[in-house]
Amino acid sequence: MSRKMTVGTAFAMALLMVAASIPLTMLYARTEQNKLILDLPRKLENIGALEEIQKTVDEQFYHNPAGEKVNVGMVRGYIAGLGDPWSRYLNEEEYKAYMDRIEGRTPELGIVLKYSPEVVGLVIDQVKAGSPAAASGLKSGDHITKAESGGVELSAIQAEIAPDKAADAIGKFYAQTAVTADTASIAVAITYKRDGAYRPPVNVMLGSAVSSVSYEMKGSWAREGELSIPNVGYIKIYHFFKNTADQLEEAIKDLSGRNALSYILDVRGCSEGNLESVRKAIDLFAYASRDTGSIATLQYKDGTTAQYDSTANNRIMSYTTGGFVAVLIDRTTSGVAELFAYDLRAYNPDNVFLVGSPTRGVRTVQEPFPLPTVGGAALLTVGTVTPYGVEAGKPWSVRPNEDLPATETKEAVLYNIAAPDQQLGGAIIILTKSREKNPDL
Repeated sequence: MSRKMTVGTAFAMALLMVAASIPLTMLYARTEQNKLILDLPRKLENIGALEEIQKTVDEQFYHNPAGEKVNVGMVRGYIAGLGDPWSRYLNEEEYKAYMDRIEGRTPELGIVLKYSPEVVGLVIDQVKAGSPAAASGLKSGDHITKAESGGVELSAIQAEIAPDKAADAIGKFYAQTAVTADTASIAVAITYKRDGAYRPPVNVMLGSAVSSVSYEMKGSWAREGELSIPNVGYIKIYHFFKNTADQLEEAIKDLSGRNALSYILDVRGCSEGNLESVRKAIDLFAYASRDTGSIATLQYKDGTTAQYDSTANNRIMSYTTGGFVAVLIDRTTSGVAELFAYDLRAYNPDNVFLVGSPTRGVRTVQEPFPLPTVGGAALLTVGTVTPYGVEAGKPWSVRPNEDLPATETKEAVLYNIAAPDQQLGGAIIILTKSREKNPDL
């Protein structure tokens, strides 16, 4: 038997079918969208918490909150809540300064001060290579007695300074000579003594680039005649920025011209820099190519990796270092400096010695991410770095060489040296013994 359906009934059923399909379509769309947005429930919970705080503040706080400061504060608090000491928020000024430093563009005088009990005042510990201070003729050991900027005497510098005031004076001097928009082209007039005698004051212009290294010749003990011969090149590396590799190469070439036979690379206290800059520095020493392994592998959160390969362009070690290098490390060595020390040793196990004490163990890498809405950037840990010869993602550490087995105590070589004031001397002894055993290198 056939049944006929009225037009009205058919129209009503069609509407019913459409109405039923809408929630089904929405359910399907929501399910698919949830797949696209990772960890959606947690994200919604975070948004809900922020909305609750904002609503409470708007209704109850007795002042009208400053929107910009609240946003910045929320960002700082959120990143601090990650529990990672290497991730932080940079405001616009800090972000610009950070990028300038990474690019090697921050002007500076180029001197490192320390307290000297002999002169009861501040002396120059290091003069950074290529810096304005180096160009002015200042040298390590010079006793700074007065400094002026724009005709105004800098209060941080006095001819004599009490020992307990020295650290504050050094910090204040760096602050008083820091570069700002108002001081970018000024000079600092420095009065100093050398070997106890006053020398003519020098005007040190604030430079246009960061000096990443300082260097000098050190003496090694020669058994013939019992003399200390200055044939060890000492290079202090402060950070790994865009221009560090070039400055390091120039330092080694200069020291080689002064008859340096082996080298000490001091990365104690070094942590700043990025992977590309440290790759170029490692590449100066590494006997390796793409076929023998990457200088570093960066593993991201999602499991993907990025390779930092040797370019095989420059090989400083092959023609200037005489084959032996000691790298000074300690607890203040971290980040890219740890990668530098590990790789030099891994690439050249018979020629490079790690001397000092174990490093801090920071095996992660940070990258800045601009935040246009808030201003500035978030400096976030993005992955872990693995050096040459280690499987990606596997743990690794930077420690001094193991003590060599010795038949006689006097011939033993000690690499693990905890006392900072003995580490440099220990490195010189190690290099001297290595050259004695291999006189043809």
